[in-house]
Amino acid sequence: MQKPNVLFISSWYPSKEHPTLGNFVQRHAESINPSVNLFVVYVTSSEKITENYEIENKIIDGVNTTIVYYKKVTTKLPFFNSFTKLNRYRKGYKKGIEYVESQFKILKFDITHCNVTFPAGFIAQQLKKKESIPYLITEHWTLFLPYKNDFDKLPFYIKNKMKAIAKGASKIVPVSHHLRDSMINRGIGEEGNFNVIPNVVDTDLFSLGKTLNNEVKTILHVSTLVDDHKNISGIFSTLKKVSKKRKDFKLTIVSDGDIEVTKQIQKQIGLDESLVEFHSTKTPQEIAEFYKNSDFFLLFSNYENLPVVISESLCCGLPVVTSSVGGIPEMISDKNGLIVNPKDEKALGKAINSMLDNLGTYSKEKIRDNAVSKYDNKIVGKKYLDLYKEIIEC
Repeated sequence: MQKPNVLFISSWYPSKEHPTLGNFVQRHAESINPSVNLFVVYVTSSEKITENYEIENKIIDGVNTTIVYYKKVTTKLPFFNSFTKLNRYRKGYKKGIEYVESQFKILKFDITHCNVTFPAGFIAQQLKKKESIPYLITEHWTLFLPYKNDFDKLPFYIKNKMKAIAKGASKIVPVSHHLRDSMINRGIGEEGNFNVIPNVVDTDLFSLGKTLNNEVKTILHVSTLVDDHKNISGIFSTLKKVSKKRKDFKLTIVSDGDIEVTKQIQKQIGLDESLVEFHSTKTPQEIAEFYKNSDFFLLFSNYENLPVVISESLCCGLPVVTSSVGGIPEMISDKNGLIVNPKDEKALGKAINSMLDNLGTYSKEKIRDNAVSKYDNKIVGKKYLDLYKEIIEC
């Protein structure tokens, strides 16, 4: 079989408007790219363009990437706003796909790989109807999780559209078993149509760090710092209690979120400023160095799916202290970390103390080897190639 032509579309993807949005989707594209003729097309609004549409094509980390910007809809009339936005979005994809087909002499795509069911699934559904191109969906969205009520708040016609998009997919590929079960419980997809493939890590970049022997241990946290999601206040409150008995640690935070708001939370809680070090947006290369120069990773979220930051940590041989939400229990065992109930600050404090006291009992090499066997870009890419072949040959 020749390399298939794959149209890779997504509801979220990094762009000049939102440089980090959907960067985990971009990692999936990079893992798949060596095995197929992959063309990413992504459409998003912009306030910065002067024309109605602007097409930008680049090779980004080896991936042929076409981003179409459409002029942001500014009307405040709800129905007209939604209608105009959908119309520009649809036209943007039409222009982007036609551009790729013309520039790169693509007679027809063999398959559409859609990431995040809505709204990009609407485009995949149309391509199947008009051009008989099958599609699969990779899903990352916490919207479907049982402890989120965002799905219930959606208009009925959006819910029905999501269900129709899922029904038309040849395969649905959530990144965790927990997300698969959540989607089925929401009526999104049928049980026999799912394949779980996790988020991917560039294991050449996120590689083994050195064993550190510093008296002051570095605890790393990487996130958006949205408090109702990541429970930063819970981390600060717990560390304040831990710091009353010991000061042999510091918390390093790396974030593309609002650091100033987080500093205010820290101040209100009263956690000593000297115990926390903040860093703003970093490149993947820079973030990898933070993992390699830390002692363990900390995430205390109220809800999650399958956090890339945990898989990246593990690939660097870093043990993890985290909460038992979403797909995280599928990632953590007593061999690579400690897991507590969400919002249980007492249990988190015990876990942090235990980790600080017992870091030497964890094998960085074994943690990495186990993580690489699951999240390596070549392994994940091969799983997708096998799925493509199965769908195309049907």
